[in-house]
Amino acid sequence: MTTHGPESPSDWLLRLAPCSARTWDAAARRAFAGEASLETAHTLYRFKEAGFVSRLKKPARSFDAPKAMRGLRLLGFLVDEGGFWSLSTRWSEGAHAVLWRPPAEDAPASFTITSPSASFAAEEPIAEPKRDRPSGVQPRAPRRPPTLRMLEAPSMTRIHAASG
Repeated sequence: MTTHGPESPSDWLLRLAPCSARTWDAAARRAFAGEASLETAHTLYRFKEAGFVSRLKKPARSFDAPKAMRGLRLLGFLVDEGGFWSLSTRWSEGAHAVLWRPPAEDAPASFTITSPSASFAAEEPIAEPKRDRPSGVQPRAPRRPPTLRMLEAPSMTRIHAASG
């Protein structure tokens, strides 16, 4: 498809979505497992398992979850690389977050693109043991500070061996 002049990010995404959105969503589910937060100049967004949870519009002091935003999924980050748009699950300062609403019976798929982002933080979920894990695959240990333990006092039991 040829366009005259620069193509907007939302036009680009809508053009590619029919063949790519499900793949983008699958990659995002792996990349954004656990909880994540994204901050722009005016809003702080929270996600869980790549799904929108809530937002805080600055200078408000409480989070809300507008009905219009429920069901949105974080797909990744959009960056203009010299006139070419790039969508990736890797965050970089100034990247625009891409939020996707999957198609429903009564509505087509849609995208929301945030303003440039200032920060992104993700926390991986604590791995739970699985019995059906393939051989050799081990869960990642949770990141916790080391535990300090006091050593026990030396034993006061003495054994004397008599020769004889």
